[in-house]
Amino acid sequence: MGQTKQTPNIIWLASYPKSGNTWIRIFFANYLNQDNKAIDINNINTSIISSSRTIFDNYLPFLSSDLTFEEIDILRPKVYREISEETEDIQFIKTHDAFTLNSEGKAIFPREITKAVIHIVRNPLDVAVSFAHHSHISIDKSIKTLNSDQKSLANNPQLLNKQLRQILLSWSEHYLSWKGTKTPYLLIKYEDLLNNTEETFKNLVLFLYGEVDTTQLKRAIKYSSFKELKEQEKKNHFKEKPLKADSFFRKGKSNSWKEEMSDIQATKITKKHSKVMKELGYL
Repeated sequence: MGQTKQTPNIIWLASYPKSGNTWIRIFFANYLNQDNKAIDINNINTSIISSSRTIFDNYLPFLSSDLTFEEIDILRPKVYREISEETEDIQFIKTHDAFTLNSEGKAIFPREITKAVIHIVRNPLDVAVSFAHHSHISIDKSIKTLNSDQKSLANNPQLLNKQLRQILLSWSEHYLSWKGTKTPYLLIKYEDLLNNTEETFKNLVLFLYGEVDTTQLKRAIKYSSFKELKEQEKKNHFKEKPLKADSFFRKGKSNSWKEEMSDIQATKITKKHSKVMKELGYL
């Protein structure tokens, strides 16, 4: 694969699942769009997904189905370098992986091609409820996922998943892994996106571009509203929705855990993640 050196141009949109990553992606797609209409949620051409097996296979002379999880992880940073070298433009890449090293001791997400990390976090109590609905599992099973230090997605070697294996770790370890990447870094809280929408998106654009087009900003926020996204999904479906989930864009609110989670369930999360939750203002 190519060895061309160039200015870092990858923006990693990193988050634990169900924390607002797709919302950020759609916002950027609308902000960068010059047409005065909402971007089709099934045609987000400004970003890709790091775990897409189809994209991964497009950069290899063989199929990933012939490789082990460990072999894939060795090749992933090489594929991302290839993506970076294709253009000097900024490339947005969504990922739910924790920031980890492969068996060769190399970062899955190379620092030398990284322009910045946009790290999106959400109260784990709400994440647990949203992930349960998203994955069509019980809240208890969802809590076990958030609390597991060894958790990974698409990790059944007997099934060929459309996603590559993604090492999640626990909710806290996932957060700490990205916090410590030593790259230009911006933390975005899901709750701020809800409660202080314009200012939060404005700061996001300023962080990446140094200036903001106010007209584009307001238009992008309008076209990325939860109401707009739900209407699009209702009319046209959303290709990223899991088969078993009723919808991808469900409620779009904070503190919904209070309506759906017992005190015992909530305590299992707060006990495991109290240190990080306090750091982020969730306790």
